[in-house]
Amino acid sequence: MKSLAAWPKPVGSIRSQILVVALLPTLLSALGLVGYFTYQAPDMGESLPQAALMIAAALTLGGILAWRLSERLIRPIGELGVVVARLAQGDLAVRAHPSDSSEIGTLTAGVNHMASSLQAHHAELRTRIDDVTAELASRMDSAERANIAKSRFFAAASHDLRQPMHALSLFVSALKSRNRQSEVADLVGHIEDATASMEVLFNSLLDISRLDAGVIEAAPVHFPLQRLFDDLYSLFAPIAAEKGLRFRIRPCQTFLYSDPLLLERILNNLVSNAIRHSDDGGVLIGCRRLGDTVRIGVWDTGRGIPENQRQAIFQEFMQLHNPERDRRKGLGLGLAIVKRLGLLLGHRIDMRSQPGRGSCFSIDVPPGNPDLARSPVLSAPAGVLPDDALVVLVDDEHAILHGMAELFDNWNIDLVAAPNADDALHWLAGLARVPDVIVSDYRLPGDSDGLEVIVGLRQHFEREIPAIVISGDTSPDTIQRINQAGFPVLHKPLSPAKLRALLTHLVQQNRALPVG
Repeated sequence: MKSLAAWPKPVGSIRSQILVVALLPTLLSALGLVGYFTYQAPDMGESLPQAALMIAAALTLGGILAWRLSERLIRPIGELGVVVARLAQGDLAVRAHPSDSSEIGTLTAGVNHMASSLQAHHAELRTRIDDVTAELASRMDSAERANIAKSRFFAAASHDLRQPMHALSLFVSALKSRNRQSEVADLVGHIEDATASMEVLFNSLLDISRLDAGVIEAAPVHFPLQRLFDDLYSLFAPIAAEKGLRFRIRPCQTFLYSDPLLLERILNNLVSNAIRHSDDGGVLIGCRRLGDTVRIGVWDTGRGIPENQRQAIFQEFMQLHNPERDRRKGLGLGLAIVKRLGLLLGHRIDMRSQPGRGSCFSIDVPPGNPDLARSPVLSAPAGVLPDDALVVLVDDEHAILHGMAELFDNWNIDLVAAPNADDALHWLAGLARVPDVIVSDYRLPGDSDGLEVIVGLRQHFEREIPAIVISGDTSPDTIQRINQAGFPVLHKPLSPAKLRALLTHLVQQNRALPVG
């Protein structure tokens, strides 16, 4: 770009013009006085008006010249001011009218040159921004497609893995109830422990999928914090004692406004991590009021967390002290779930740590109103499944049908197991009975699914038969669709005890029998 110093130097000078304008009246006045005293002194009375007239004429002429010269100076400067103001407002196409070759002309040409340079640089910058924006959009689109593909892969892989795990849990439960030999019982126990570990993993992944899908909704209520603390102590005090750790909870009589179940899940994960990562010392839980919030803290005397890892620990499968991936040390999903639950509830999660001395995780919860807190509802004792109950099961996996048949045989519950709705209706017609509960897998061959099976069987019998959906599909769309249908869902691999408890509840509810 051509610099201003390289432009041609002006011929005239504004400074000289201003000097002329300033000195001309004085010069003319002086000349008039000199003429007066030289030629008119002998007769001052007659010459004085002439001298005054001469001075007035000189001043008038000087004023006219000064006004004309100032016009030549002020007008282009004012125009340049307007141009600079419009340039500052972003109008880079504005230009000043060319002037003469004086300093004003040089300044005008310089401003126009600057405006042209700004306009060229702005156009180049806009082009670069457009290119970078297009590239960023392309990368985001690719990342979105990759994320969708990952979700689909995860959902498919999760379903395919849950199927055999589900069948395995059924066979283990049936084998455990039938076996009476101590040697085999010990082996079955180890198999059951391994199956339970896999179930924990799948359920944790399911929790993350449900949180990402937005199907979990918070239900905040007013409740006493101490009630939650009492539950934590009952659950974790024996675990801490078994590891040789002190476990203390400071009494807290404050009330909170939050979802007690989701908040308990957060604290369960935090306390579980604190115990797992502490080799000696202990774990302390307490609370304190901070303005308009209640801060609940979980302190431990564990290994601590380095500064550069304090954000990474909230990512999935992130474990600082488990490079060998020992499942007994956890799965690395607890804090990922804590982070998501905190965002769902709108509660701030914070962490302080000193490597080698321990950590403190805290959660800020709004205070509750004791007058609005509801009394805890005592749960009714577990009921008994009627002996004449009939359950119909639809699942296309032969191993699962066989495993369910073994399980229900041990429970002495009548079961009609079929791979599709037509076969189920065929067997039910032979029994001439209406099922008490429909249990269907969600994903079935063809275009059918478990929801359609349930609706079809209900229409056939013209009754609102209670139903349960069993699913190994953890994709957000599937979870949302099942929840919107309003059926209770059990995820594979399911717990036989949970299945029986839910069957008992539905059968008794359907027959209008009192629970227990």
